[in-house]
Amino acid sequence: MTLSLIDEKKWQKELNKNFPVKWVAKLTLQDDVFYDANGNPVNGNTQNNLANNTQVPSAQKKAKPIQSDVDSNIPQSKKESENTYALIIANEDYQFVDPVNFASHDGEVFKEYCIKTLGIPEKQIRYCANASYGVISGGVDWLSYALNNFEGSKAIVYYCGHGIPDEKTGDAYIVPVDGKGTNTATCYSLNKLYTTLAATKATNITYFMDACFTGANKDGSMLVAARGVAREAKKETLEGNAVVFSASSADETAMTYPEKGHGLFTYFLLKKMQETNGEVSYEELAGYINQHVKKEAFLINEKPQTPVVATSKAASATWKSMKLK
Repeated sequence: MTLSLIDEKKWQKELNKNFPVKWVAKLTLQDDVFYDANGNPVNGNTQNNLANNTQVPSAQKKAKPIQSDVDSNIPQSKKESENTYALIIANEDYQFVDPVNFASHDGEVFKEYCIKTLGIPEKQIRYCANASYGVISGGVDWLSYALNNFEGSKAIVYYCGHGIPDEKTGDAYIVPVDGKGTNTATCYSLNKLYTTLAATKATNITYFMDACFTGANKDGSMLVAARGVAREAKKETLEGNAVVFSASSADETAMTYPEKGHGLFTYFLLKKMQETNGEVSYEELAGYINQHVKKEAFLINEKPQTPVVATSKAASATWKSMKLK
């Protein structure tokens, strides 16, 4: 690229004389992408960025935070859950793929419910916002240590962000903010998460996964342009005493709830916790989330989204009566 300096006034005068235009858009160069005066990329192609693993433009717009009814009037627990440990991972600002709108807000508010409604001491919560691979790995190590060294401990793991399947094996992966959609070696294996925590001495582990692992974005587009259709991720085998609440099933997309400023799954998870002060059985919680997410997904996006619950063999007979606190 060759750059040269010119007299802007003289250039404008000559331009007006030869070309009767009413306005001229100024272009600036940032991160090897041209932007207009409003900060919008010119001739930018996000899908090409995703396919080529080039960095997503920094001027890319994100949804503005919205205050909803679940963000206030958070119930306050009268007792402390001294044996519960929580790992919260909220990935919104990705380097190589589109942002996950409202993910940071989801994670922050879920943390508030853990502290206030479930009574989990803040020091027993590891909150990882915009987590890289190393941060995710460190968070899992932290939780593993707690579950192995403190008798009678149990865990809550919450994740919102992108997920992808391996194109060859179908294995599911969490995408860190520095992960690439075409290279699962840069992502964190969901099976590794489950097996690592299952090997601890935890009495039980509950997962809330507001992500799909089909390779689709929350707006329904694909994380990798070369992948034409969403692929159903392989079902992971759960061990120990584990229950997994997932935002969607099969090849569906986990979508957002723009009106409420949250992921669709997370909003109704928080709503039920708010309505019941956290005193809700897993059977009731699952039924509530399933009913409302399915309905709103259709009304808002005219697409199916069916939350599902998976359990380990050890929890299959008891999970329905389990509670968050």
